Amino acid sequence: MDITYQYNEPSTITKGKNGSEIFLSHYNESFEEKEVPCFFWGKLKEPYTIARSLLTLSKIVASNFMPLGSALRDPVITAGGEKLRLEGFSSCCSVYGKVTILPEALDGEFLQQGTTNVDFNTEMIAALSKINKGEHVFFSIGKKEFVMQKQDHKVIEKKVSLPIRWIKGMATVQLLSAAMKEVAVLDKLQIQLLFRAIPKGDVKDDYYLNFRGKKPALSPINTKGSICIGGIHRLRLLENLRPLAQKLIIYITESEQATAFQFELSNVRFTAILSRSFWRGFSGEGNTLENLIEDIPEEWMQKLNTYAHINEEFSPDDPILKDLPSIEFKSVATRLSAMGLLGFDLNEGNYYYRKLPFKMSSVESLNPRYKNALKLIKKGDYEWVKNSDEETETKIKGSGLFHKVIITPHKTLCTCTWFATHQTSRGACKHILATQILKNNTEKELKQLLEEFEL
Repeated sequence: MDITYQYNEPSTITKGKNGSEIFLSHYNESFEEKEVPCFFWGKLKEPYTIARSLLTLSKIVASNFMPLGSALRDPVITAGGEKLRLEGFSSCCSVYGKVTILPEALDGEFLQQGTTNVDFNTEMIAALSKINKGEHVFFSIGKKEFVMQKQDHKVIEKKVSLPIRWIKGMATVQLLSAAMKEVAVLDKLQIQLLFRAIPKGDVKDDYYLNFRGKKPALSPINTKGSICIGGIHRLRLLENLRPLAQKLIIYITESEQATAFQFELSNVRFTAILSRSFWRGFSGEGNTLENLIEDIPEEWMQKLNTYAHINEEFSPDDPILKDLPSIEFKSVATRLSAMGLLGFDLNEGNYYYRKLPFKMSSVESLNPRYKNALKLIKKGDYEWVKNSDEETETKIKGSGLFHKVIITPHKTLCTCTWFATHQTSRGACKHILATQILKNNTEKELKQLLEEFEL
């Protein structure tokens, strides 16, 4: 399903005395924020590296590893914490890319934190590809435009189509990032050897990275200590970074559902995260659902949201956040990430504030498992067995039988086929979701929920 966005004005490139400026049209679904003319403006100290990173990001966004689907070129840009971050997904949502431009690569001024999404059309990509080392390139990023002063072209952008799966994918990838751990660091030579080892053609099965001494090797055979990478052919999208990369850090999740590759390019970082199943992608994961329905005090949510907005970047170790126990902090941060209000930087282990240009209701209303859980509640297809802080147990009607759901502070179980296959690696099944929704909402709140979803 796609949502069509009408931009308020066309993107243009106008010629000036000292060069040309590219004005990229903008659309944001959030109207409540105060209008500001500009988030950041200034000169790029490393224009060539930044341009190559943005070209790689555009390559990811234009790629598609599923049989059907159209290419997109609309990254999300955040100015904040003295950094610029540009994020995007492949059209199939199985590859996430982020360019982080560090303060040392910028000579300018951050006027206000802000997030926007812009159009990277063909002419913009052509302009980036012509940037050479030592050139003078300027960026200006605002709520309604992204300006790059370089080259002489004219671009007109009228309409774009932004898929709903990006909304769910953005929320999911941040949650996975916060749970990742570093497993390998590759130097320049090892990076070259890794890319040479990538098999030709499309690879449908999992591949595993291991090391023979210091030499990286790829194999379809899982050995002890190896790193699982699904659909390894997607790494070819990053080949243009090889000459610039000083170091490559690899991260994985405990469930092996995603693998992150972070390239250190002087004062620019490029992060690519691959979902294990390239045919499903991050939008097919259900990891965000439980966090959206979790019963978290509004006071905690508001406190962390306000703190994140003001400080732009933060970690759980910040003194003011010590009031929140570690478990509670994780729950609140995870919930805010699921709502699209927080991103996560792997290298620093920090969260950063960025309000995505999407409505929160889209995440909940367009997830099939969430809606199916509500349908079970609407039909009354459940029975309470126990309901206490120590243990909750329900019987939820399935196909011709009842499934037993048990939730305790230490475990969550269901007798359905979905849970037997995936456990919790792809989020909760509809029976567990239904039980959690019932447990966390009053009758009045349930009625409102069902009305909102027209059930």
